[in-house]
Amino acid sequence: MAEKLKESSKGKKVVIGIDGSDNSMFAIEWYAKNAHKTDDYVILVYCVEMNELLSSSELYHSPNAEDVEAFKTILDHEIHKVEAKLEEFGDCLQRLKLKGVAKSIQASKPAEGILRVAKEENAALIITGTRGLGKLRRTLLGSVSDYLVHHSNVPVLVCRTKEEKKK
Repeated sequence: MAEKLKESSKGKKVVIGIDGSDNSMFAIEWYAKNAHKTDDYVILVYCVEMNELLSSSELYHSPNAEDVEAFKTILDHEIHKVEAKLEEFGDCLQRLKLKGVAKSIQASKPAEGILRVAKEENAALIITGTRGLGKLRRTLLGSVSDYLVHHSNVPVLVCRTKEEKKK
């Protein structure tokens, strides 16, 4: 019993999926304003999809697609882009006065990466924004928020902007 009290007084780990879009930034800001508790620890998860890198037009327009140096240059460029995003997300945590970390994870589907981090970190809650796709587009393209809601073992809070509610 004392262990449960101690554990609950430490706060919870909250995983927030982020891609830098207005919708994901809205989700972080909504959490900070409406749900954040002082002892919470926030983990911003930025999913890097390697298939984007491998299908990069720069790779196919290099003089020789098997050229290791050309691939290394492209990879270095992508790493710098991810590092810049993580720095931006870290600044967001500081601006909102949230304890936590921004981390990247490689995943073929962003939702799978978010779920993996939530499991590894023993998160109590997952928060995500939504792009407000219609039913047909969501069915054809898939939706990160929909996947999280249906596959997560912990509660998922989906933040919709006012504009999405009007649709």
